Amino acid sequence: MHASRRSDANFAIKGLTYIVFVLLAIFTLIPFYSMFIMGTYDSYRLFEFDGLPSNYLSANWKTVMKVPEMGDFFTNSLIVSAVAVSLGVLICTACGYGLAKFSFKGRDSLNRLVLFTMMVPYQLGLVAYVWEMRVLHLNDTLVPTILPSLCLGFGVFWMTQYIRDTVPTEIMESARIDAAGEVRIFFNIIFPIISPAIVTLGLLIFIWSWNSFLVPLLTINDVHKYTLPLGVTLFNGLYSTDNGAKILAISLSTLPVILVYVLFSNKLISGLTAGAVKG
Repeated sequence: MHASRRSDANFAIKGLTYIVFVLLAIFTLIPFYSMFIMGTYDSYRLFEFDGLPSNYLSANWKTVMKVPEMGDFFTNSLIVSAVAVSLGVLICTACGYGLAKFSFKGRDSLNRLVLFTMMVPYQLGLVAYVWEMRVLHLNDTLVPTILPSLCLGFGVFWMTQYIRDTVPTEIMESARIDAAGEVRIFFNIIFPIISPAIVTLGLLIFIWSWNSFLVPLLTINDVHKYTLPLGVTLFNGLYSTDNGAKILAISLSTLPVILVYVLFSNKLISGLTAGAVKG
């Protein structure tokens, strides 16, 4: 009797938990659904939005495609994200590996410096950063948009904690006994072990760099060098704004992020949970 009651109680708790999670998922997806559906509306009918698709999708699509630099926007965002992910992951992993597995003078100070960079809002350094890019004649290039993703304090801290708790020192010592160099150990042994953390960090850097708006806004004036978030602002007119086409453009710029997340969501979740358990 008691066992059946406990079983019924557990079933009820699980059922209630699933209902709560389903409701949370629905509330999370509503903004995305609204954004995609609003892209089918005329600007003047947006305030009549009823949750159902309208018949203005083709007109908004033509308006978006009329922007001659739209292909450049997508290419620039792709270049920025690809370079940021590849170099950012490599640099953060190498720094994290050094801080986690090597003892040297000043290591604790470097760890504190990494934590300090995470506490300071990056907006405080934007003025100096823009000035530095101008002095180096890097304005109106994609370099200023890429550089912030290469030295992420969060990335270094994340990889330091993950490598420290996940990679056994004995494996590295065995590899050194077998005459393996540090570079070979790093790429052939460390990388496969921490692959969930690498995928997680890569996804986060991709999302941040793809959605970056403020840095390119302050450092790029050439329309042909705009990224997608910056290119969407071209739909803001002096006297009027084509909000329907603008929302459709935002929806299109969101699709790559959603696709990447869907493809690598399992790795992302496993990396986050492994870091949480072991940290």
